[in-house]
Amino acid sequence: MRQRDTPVRRAQHYYAPPPTERPDAWDLIPPAERVWRWYEQQMQRRVAPPAGMLLGVSIYARINHGRWVADCPCGSAQVVTPDDARFACPECGYGWAQLTFPAQPAAAEAAVADRAPHERNWWHEQDRAAWDRTRQPVPEKDRGQPPEPTEPVPEEPKPEDPPAGTGPKGSPSR
Repeated sequence: MRQRDTPVRRAQHYYAPPPTERPDAWDLIPPAERVWRWYEQQMQRRVAPPAGMLLGVSIYARINHGRWVADCPCGSAQVVTPDDARFACPECGYGWAQLTFPAQPAAAEAAVADRAPHERNWWHEQDRAAWDRTRQPVPEKDRGQPPEPTEPVPEEPKPEDPPAGTGPKGSPSR
């Protein structure tokens, strides 16, 4: 089998019922919700998906090592699918958020098809927060200059002020 013949994995193919159940047992569960069933089965504890959508929240989907994933603000990630562009985290309970996929997900999959599985990575062009995204090198002229602080820098305590609760010269007070 050639590398090109191995498709990018999506949630509906990744989250499958355990071998003790029929292979089509989860076919009626929407792909974005299969992670919750899989998580229950793997962790052996009950979890319930959130009830509603988080308004105004969007998370970028990306291809990581040959599977569509989305990152939760808690640091967890789940396999997702363009066929059901929702995301909720069973780790922290983060509610349903809308996923942002490229306009043509198949084109992104085709762009990485000839790469080795561990090099099949793709990021949305507008996703600036992707932690594992390849970054452009910093130009030489900008190196070595500290960035301008965006918040005021806290003031250090003066050495002549004794810490609270101590007497003269730092000895404990009575």
